[in-house]
Amino acid sequence: MISNTFKRIVGFSSIGSALLFVVSIVGMQFYISGNLEDVSSFIQNMLNNNGMMLLYGWPGLTATMLMIPLFYYVHKINEKNKSLSKSFLIMSLIGVVFVLIAYLFHLAFTYFHAPIYQQLGPNEQLAFNGVFKSMVGIQDMFWLGGDIFAFLGIAFLAILSLKERILPKWMIIWVAIAGISAAVGSFNFLPVYKPNPVLEAMFMGGFLLFTLWEIMIGILLIRNKIGS
Repeated sequence: MISNTFKRIVGFSSIGSALLFVVSIVGMQFYISGNLEDVSSFIQNMLNNNGMMLLYGWPGLTATMLMIPLFYYVHKINEKNKSLSKSFLIMSLIGVVFVLIAYLFHLAFTYFHAPIYQQLGPNEQLAFNGVFKSMVGIQDMFWLGGDIFAFLGIAFLAILSLKERILPKWMIIWVAIAGISAAVGSFNFLPVYKPNPVLEAMFMGGFLLFTLWEIMIGILLIRNKIGS
């Protein structure tokens, strides 16, 4: 039995996560700009817009951590298949950790690497360009793995909860579509591919659906409209 207090905590954290993700997406439009092929101009854009990290990195970092109680709640309602549910929970938590690492890369780029880059001479900057691109590639792989694990994890947890008849069926279908769409669209982060408009649309569409789902389930939990 899940207490009403815990459900309210999950509800508020879910709504907070969704709202912070919206802020993060808005901030991202200003923070990330420029062509990575020109590392110097890319880093200069980061320095010019480093105030946007307050609207991008920190909200995104916090929003990602606030998803954890929601994932745990969906795991807890799966009483009929605890072992499989636990596996999906671990899968989603691994995804959360990977996404957090990706955000930490952004923080390091903004507050550590970019200021140092400006102090380097032309030859040193040229040598640093390859290192910077490699680090961005590593970060993108964490984004890819994190999104796939987190979104598929919550989608599978929700689908598994169909047997419990606790969450409304439409909400389970909603988050399953959102999670799978966002996970597939995450392949747009692969550094070996050029941006694909179809994958980008799938990711943003799935991400938007997931964010709206967080708000809806948060409201239902706070109002105690969902059983446990």
